[in-house]
Amino acid sequence: MRKAILALGAALAAVLGIGLAAGPAMAGTASHLTGSVVLSGPAQFESFNNIGGPNGSVSYTNFTYPSSGSGVWSLNNAEIDFGYGGQNYAHHLIVDGIDVTGLNSYTFTGHGSYDPDQSYTWNATGSVSGSTLSMHILYTGTQAGYYLDFTGTINPGGSVTGTSFSDSLGRTLTVAMPAASLFEVLSYTAPVSNVSLNSATGDGSFSFMIPQGTSLTGTHVQVNVHDGGNPGPGHDSYAHNGTSYPITAGNLTVH
Repeated sequence: MRKAILALGAALAAVLGIGLAAGPAMAGTASHLTGSVVLSGPAQFESFNNIGGPNGSVSYTNFTYPSSGSGVWSLNNAEIDFGYGGQNYAHHLIVDGIDVTGLNSYTFTGHGSYDPDQSYTWNATGSVSGSTLSMHILYTGTQAGYYLDFTGTINPGGSVTGTSFSDSLGRTLTVAMPAASLFEVLSYTAPVSNVSLNSATGDGSFSFMIPQGTSLTGTHVQVNVHDGGNPGPGHDSYAHNGTSYPITAGNLTVH
C-alpha cells in the first residue's frame, strides 16, 4: 500500500510539474553588452568589451578631436613631396572623407594637384592603420591615367616618410610629408560602472570616466544603447551624455 501511494504521488507530481522535494532556484545568467559600432557626426568608433561581466570596459576613438599622446592618427589636408632624380615634386592633398574601420584605422578619399602646374589634377584613395599610411594617386587632368602607390610610416609630430616605390612609368621614387600632416586624436579604454542591461527589451546603459593621459581626463560619460537587431545600422541606437549619434556600421548586442 505504501509503495502504491508513493507511486501515485510521483505520477501526480509529474503531471502538475512539481517536485516532491523543493531545491534551490537556479540563478539566471546576467545580461552582457558586446560588439562594436561606427558612429557619425563626428566620425567615432566604440567597442563594448564584455560589459556586464568581470572587467567590462569600453574602448573609444573620436577621429576629429585632437588629443596628443594617443598614438592614433587622423589625416589633415597636407603637402606630399615625391622625390626622383634629385628633384622634389610637391603635391597638395585635400581630404574629402574617411570611413572608420576600427579604433585606430580608416580608409579615406581625397583629391589634389601638382603645385607648379595645377592642370595636373588627381584623385586619391588610401588607408591609415596604426602608424602606417598607404595611398593610391591617379592623375585625372594633364597626363590622365598616370598613377603611383606608396606606403609611409607616420612619425612623432605627424610627418610621414615613405619607402621607395615605383610609379606607372616604372620609376623608383621616395615620398615625404611634413610635420602636422596627421594629428593624434582622442582614444582610450576605460572600465565601466552603473551597468544596467535588459536582454528582453534590448536596452542598456552604463557610465565611465575618461582616463588619465587624454585631453578630456576625468570627464563623466553616460551611455545609453538599444539593441534592435542585426545589423546595427537601421536597428540599433546609441547616445552618450544625452546626444544621439547615427550608427553607420557594426553591431551591438545585449544578450
